[in-house]
Amino acid sequence: MLRTLLTVDIMRFMYKLELVDTQNADLWDRMLYSCPYSTAFQTMGWRNAIVASFKQMSPLYYLIRQGKEIIGGLPMFIFRPMPGVRMLHSMPWNLLGGLQLVDGKEVGLGPLVEEIEATLNQVVWGQGVFETVYVFDSDHIDLYERKLVELKYKKLGTQFTHLLKTNQNYEILWNAYNKRVRGAVRKAAKKSVIVSDAQTDDELKSFYQIYLATQERLNGIPKPFILLCELVKTGLGRISVAKKDGQIIAGLLYLLFNRTVTLWCAGSLPEFWNLRPNNAIFDHIIRQACQGGYDYVDFGASPPENQGLIKFKEEFRAKRSDFVSYAKVHSPVKKRIWEKAEPTLRKVYGWMQHHV
Repeated sequence: MLRTLLTVDIMRFMYKLELVDTQNADLWDRMLYSCPYSTAFQTMGWRNAIVASFKQMSPLYYLIRQGKEIIGGLPMFIFRPMPGVRMLHSMPWNLLGGLQLVDGKEVGLGPLVEEIEATLNQVVWGQGVFETVYVFDSDHIDLYERKLVELKYKKLGTQFTHLLKTNQNYEILWNAYNKRVRGAVRKAAKKSVIVSDAQTDDELKSFYQIYLATQERLNGIPKPFILLCELVKTGLGRISVAKKDGQIIAGLLYLLFNRTVTLWCAGSLPEFWNLRPNNAIFDHIIRQACQGGYDYVDFGASPPENQGLIKFKEEFRAKRSDFVSYAKVHSPVKKRIWEKAEPTLRKVYGWMQHHV
């Protein structure tokens, strides 16, 4: 028993977390390209866009070294929604986060998680963090779950996105679409709906106004304009827009990194839905992904109660992929304060985005 404990302790100190700063920032994306499940949400471009857009977000990105070799990374954010309240999140808004490990590396996950926990605990107690939250995709949670439970993390719940496996031969995907999708895309083309990526600031602004109106209609909280601008400016994001007679009638911000294209912020004008612009945009981005050599198109998280949206995604033959949140509460008192304040703060933030 003593020998086992000593072995685990020695293995733990084989790993070291190195905080990313201006001196080593160039190593982050280089590492991330070697992680098979990495997406735009773990990149330096995303990190920098979040920092530029939200004063309440402070990044803590860690390179993970085994000896001198970089074997992965851990992206985290400290979220300060109100004075005296701090949370530590692997990704804001339940976007996929968690450990990113370089493909092909043999890692002792138990000792590595122990080292991560020891490093983050210094942040927790040093900055008064009341809760730590991790978000894992279904391919990783089985690896970490036992250790997280051992460390007193509790499962918050399972959510899901939809993934479409692409093919270099786009026609294979086209023929696999539900016939309603093919019919809708053909109708958009027949009605002279033109889909392309936005090229000008005016097109970006026009899309954002449609996006704001869509979020207001759905009682959603829109992402700030500056965030979308930052993502597009860095090349991490693009905006696909559908036009009828030169007018933008629908649009979608999508993100590109490594093997995955992620569909993220969308909006459309209801009076033009009969022209099927949303179907045309989805098809356009899928075609682009095939031509660009990406492996997956991620259709984004779906509320379980929105069966219409889920059906829409599955008609493109995208398949459900789960992700799971785990959390540990460090200060129950601050947790209760946040739970009482959050609904009001969300309403205020949503109002501000609609009236900027």
